[in-house]
Amino acid sequence: MEKADYSEDTARSMPSEEDMRLPPRRVIHSSDNTKATRIFHASLVVLLVLLTMGIIFWYQLYGEQMLK
Repeated sequence: MEKADYSEDTARSMPSEEDMRLPPRRVIHSSDNTKATRIFHASLVVLLVLLTMGIIFWYQLYGEQMLK
């Protein structure tokens, strides 16, 4: 069996420690907090509008009968 010949050329072609470092986790897995917050707030506004419309509709149908 032959031993592997490690010459200076092989050592020079290896990437440096700086090149082998991974980027921070926040760069790879960026959070979508702003997008989720925007969707959450929009859904709350939609629910508020639907609730208001439902109360007005219910009052027009049944509210006047209850007052008599």
